[in-house]
Amino acid sequence: MIHVTIVVLASGSKGNATYIEIGGKKILVDAGISYRQLNLRLAKKTKNLDNLDYVFLTHEHSDHVRALPMVLKHHRNVKMIMTKGTYQGLPKVVHTRLGEDNIILVDFSMPMLFDTFTAEAFMIHHDAIEPCGYRFTEKDKSLVYLTDSGYYPDKEIERIKNANAYIIEANHDPDLLLDSERPWMLKRRILDDQGHLSNEDSAYLLSRLIGKKTKYIILAHLSEECNTESAALRAYEDVFGKTGLDITEFVLSCARQHIESEEIIL
Repeated sequence: MIHVTIVVLASGSKGNATYIEIGGKKILVDAGISYRQLNLRLAKKTKNLDNLDYVFLTHEHSDHVRALPMVLKHHRNVKMIMTKGTYQGLPKVVHTRLGEDNIILVDFSMPMLFDTFTAEAFMIHHDAIEPCGYRFTEKDKSLVYLTDSGYYPDKEIERIKNANAYIIEANHDPDLLLDSERPWMLKRRILDDQGHLSNEDSAYLLSRLIGKKTKYIILAHLSEECNTESAALRAYEDVFGKTGLDITEFVLSCARQHIESEEIIL
């Protein structure tokens, strides 16, 4: 039996990276913390990046691509999966280390087959060139990765429904954001449709996505200044209650900026 293993290595505005193993293949979704930290945090789970197979990029912002130069230095044959827009927006130092054989550009119209699993890219809405999320599927198991999006359109709901696990953004509490000392333009950016999902918006979206297979919900990209774990969890409890869902049926947790998550095995 092939297992899907998930460890969120870092999540937040200072850096994002998630490690996935499917059928012996090693995957990173984003690489926004240092290469040293990637390895240190994996080592705590008795894992490593040796023979890393794939890096899936969601977009080109530095908190998602910071470690790419070192990743490419140490893993010259790694396959890099991204949208054309993300490729165009990558820093010059990354472009100089990318060969044609490294790059796979996503096709939003169909899933991509990789060894024992498929990956389906879907559009998200963020102030990047062409950002995306991913649904990873291995037989009857699937993981949806959706962060850095101001909203998610109704017409695309079906393609990410009923996954076994969701890593989904719950970026801010609107009251904490508005009361913060951040510049008004930054507040508007975050609240915009091209910004970040609030706790409540995230919970309402997920309440429409979960199905009989869904067990794990990992809240990601929590703002250190404009959110708290308790606020995010409370919003989910409130929204699930209002929509007739029992929050205790799911394993709900928050990904953290400075420490890796518990290992999840599907």
